[in-house]
Amino acid sequence: MAEMDEDTPITLLHTKVDEDDDPSDETPDFRLLAALNTKSGQLPKRGEKDFEQHGTKHQDGILEASRQAMHDALAHTRFHIAKNHTRAFYYGDGGSLLRDDVVPPEWRKGLEDDHVVVLETAKGIHWKSMGKSTTGQKRSSIWLLPEEALYLVERGNLDLWWPTRSSFRGVYHDKESEDTVGGQTAESEEQLDEGFPMSLQAAYALLIGKDGERGKVTLERYNVYTNLKRSGYVVLRAPAWYATKAGEKNVFEDVPSIKQSPSMFSWLFGSFFSEPGIQPQPLGPLVKPGMYRSYNAIYRQIAIIPRHKPAAVPQDPSSPPEDPYRVVFHIWKPSSAPTFTKTHPGLPDVRVAVTNSRSTLIPTLRELTSLLESTPWDPPGADMIGPSKLYQRLKHGWRNVVLAVIDQGVISYLRLGETAFGEEKLCERFDQGIAGGNKRGGGAGRGGRGGRGRGRGRGR
Repeated sequence: MAEMDEDTPITLLHTKVDEDDDPSDETPDFRLLAALNTKSGQLPKRGEKDFEQHGTKHQDGILEASRQAMHDALAHTRFHIAKNHTRAFYYGDGGSLLRDDVVPPEWRKGLEDDHVVVLETAKGIHWKSMGKSTTGQKRSSIWLLPEEALYLVERGNLDLWWPTRSSFRGVYHDKESEDTVGGQTAESEEQLDEGFPMSLQAAYALLIGKDGERGKVTLERYNVYTNLKRSGYVVLRAPAWYATKAGEKNVFEDVPSIKQSPSMFSWLFGSFFSEPGIQPQPLGPLVKPGMYRSYNAIYRQIAIIPRHKPAAVPQDPSSPPEDPYRVVFHIWKPSSAPTFTKTHPGLPDVRVAVTNSRSTLIPTLRELTSLLESTPWDPPGADMIGPSKLYQRLKHGWRNVVLAVIDQGVISYLRLGETAFGEEKLCERFDQGIAGGNKRGGGAGRGGRGGRGRGRGRGR
């Protein structure tokens, strides 16, 4: 291999085209942030960047301006809009006050252990699909899960505070109430100690943790949650958020599937003329000699390998799903968000399981079977019946789940489904083609294009 000539001009080296160069992998030019219009709120379009160093002062000045623009953008102070300003208090294990020690049982009915953030006032439209209200009281309060609170803090819609014993006022019926919380008497608004504001770094440290920790969420699940929320989906925790207890079994519901009724010709040539119950012989040809008037009779004889057939109640149910291959999120499409209610959410459109590619291995067949059997029976509907809907039926499956695979912050969504290719009787379509036969004048005629017309034979 020839070595590079030292006298080769530098300009030629810069103009060399690299096929593996991806413009999206380049470091962006942060000088564009300086041109951000605060009135429109739109980011400027991305331009070209001189990334090859040649040691000139001009390039050093450009790089320094880009770095300074990046620091200025990161150091910018974010402000809350007054009409959407919402303050909340943290009562988790990482704080000085615990929820169960400060809030009595009658004021936290209907809450889970992970509801550790309480709203002072509910403003905005987020609470239509986020948060949970307490039950059994005249004046209920709204509590947030860790992923909900951290997501709103990042958006700038929530101001999270360190509480004191007199910070939480949502449990009182009115200002003149004499009820006590945590041994403290309700005081006037001027005498209450509001607490201290919390930074975004502190919110991450308190709300991000390991799976199973009270009042915390794993970083992988939080990344999937925020990605779906920013895309407009409604995201709620699934009942299987926590690990399934040992000895529990999947609950199955026997729902009849929708089947396509056979045509008259398929019934006539597939059932009347065929020989039902033909079993292949241990020796000899698979297809017995004889006269066959349908492909169905032939294909039934060569189907010697058992195929999977979906059932609402499996004959041999698998064990409960194990972490991380279990459904943790229920998703509703953005089209259903305007009519969504927390009290009656309905059936979710998608069920999501979250896994980390760096810490988990490729799932085994047993793990995938357990994951799919933990989802409800969902066969193809009436809108997927017909020969033209073959691909849609196979893609939908009889049970389906979306697996979110995270690789160092990059999320890939994989759709897994329980599909039975053997249920698609393609041979019945071949039988339907026999009904009309080969007509004269069609494409099978001697002329090749138009029946018995002159063809382009070899003699010409």
